Amino acid sequence: MNAAEELKKALPDAVTKIGMQCNKPEATVKKEDLLDAAAKAQELGFDQLSVITGVDYEDRVEVIYNLFSYENKHNLVLKVILDHDNPEVDSLTTLWKGADWLERETYDLVGIKFTGHPNLTRILLPEGWNGHPLRKDYDMETEQFVTIGEDGDDVVSTDGSNLLRRK
Repeated sequence: MNAAEELKKALPDAVTKIGMQCNKPEATVKKEDLLDAAAKAQELGFDQLSVITGVDYEDRVEVIYNLFSYENKHNLVLKVILDHDNPEVDSLTTLWKGADWLERETYDLVGIKFTGHPNLTRILLPEGWNGHPLRKDYDMETEQFVTIGEDGDDVVSTDGSNLLRRK
């Protein structure tokens, strides 16, 4: 029995589907049951959260978690399907400290909000950046310019006015 099957057996109401993704066992988990499923995965020996990513489809947003067990040398993929208009899911920072940066990156690029995250701020783009570049609705036509303000903070503008030199 692979890890996705074990998770389904342990949490039959939380796991809606099992399968394989790139030769790794995959379990699709209900959004409201993510914390329980992730904690159960930890109990099964998955001690490393290696990747969190988000995918924007026309009708939904998916969050994909790649877990690894160093002891057993096994992988497990957890997937959560979110509402396209309000992609929000619980943070896993209470289970894996590394989720902190991974969730911030996913928030920054895909716009997924992680409820309970201790510091859900942008990590790659400046705070004033408009939109999330990996979303289908991201405006590729509007240029954004970033400079360093007098206080040392990033300044974002869409008209380039922050590029003008001050006298």
